[in-house]
Amino acid sequence: GLAIVQKAAGNYPNHRQCFSCHHQTLPMLAMVAARDRKLPIDEKLLASQAEFTQRSFRDRIEAMREGRGIGGQAITVGYGLWALNLAGWQPDETTAAMVTYLLKTQHDDGHWKFQTSRPPLEDSLVSATVVSAYGARKFAVGEQREIVDAAIAKSAKWLATAPLVSQEDRVAALWGWHLFGDDAAQRTAARDRILTKQRDDGGWGQLDDKPSDAYATGQTLFALHGTGTPATDAAYQRGVAYLLKTQGDDGSWRVETRSKPIQEFFDNGDPHGEHQFISIPATSWAVAALAVAINRP
Repeated sequence: GLAIVQKAAGNYPNHRQCFSCHHQTLPMLAMVAARDRKLPIDEKLLASQAEFTQRSFRDRIEAMREGRGIGGQAITVGYGLWALNLAGWQPDETTAAMVTYLLKTQHDDGHWKFQTSRPPLEDSLVSATVVSAYGARKFAVGEQREIVDAAIAKSAKWLATAPLVSQEDRVAALWGWHLFGDDAAQRTAARDRILTKQRDDGGWGQLDDKPSDAYATGQTLFALHGTGTPATDAAYQRGVAYLLKTQGDDGSWRVETRSKPIQEFFDNGDPHGEHQFISIPATSWAVAALAVAINRP
């Protein structure tokens, strides 16, 4: 699985010069999770993906300072900052402009948004809000820090009443309450909501009427672990078993797309043809979730 997502990330800049959450951030997340468990990764690739991400935003500094010029809007910037943080990128002029963009585009009630619905990655206001808040907090510098703290406080108030329809919503809400940090009751409720949605096969589905898949399952497991659920937990282990039995022979996990085409399709050379742009994120989440379950002495 790790080989699949590393190849996908490496190929993507040969086709597109713009940052993507599906072929930069999530493969990088899988790589870092694997490295943290002492698995070998392509360190040069990780660094090159961070440089590619930074270049994608660097030419838009002035536009970002004015709160404009970003396709995908806040969720794209949030995922971009997440990618840079995964690679240990230090704050610079570009990241400062990205944070400024987020501060200028937050809605008055506290949420951030995406531009066009492309489920599941770009279809949740909760996800857009939490990813944006996370990126802003990680890269705020100087006077930005106080403004970001106030922005995150507004986000927490919004999240308390935000509708949670999809698994993406529920997972992002759990991450959000962990990020916002001061409401144990909300964190517990968010975790319980997720656990009640686990299927008999051990997995989770993107929607209540959709079957279990590796995207929803890997994402859910990784979020559970990152917010305090040990990988030895019975629910986590059932999820691990689901991922192990559904991996394809080539190392990937196949997930069918739910997104209507917006851009002209191109083949990045990844498995599963027209479904590759969701199957690579799914494989990334699955690899990350399995990696954190490794218990090495």
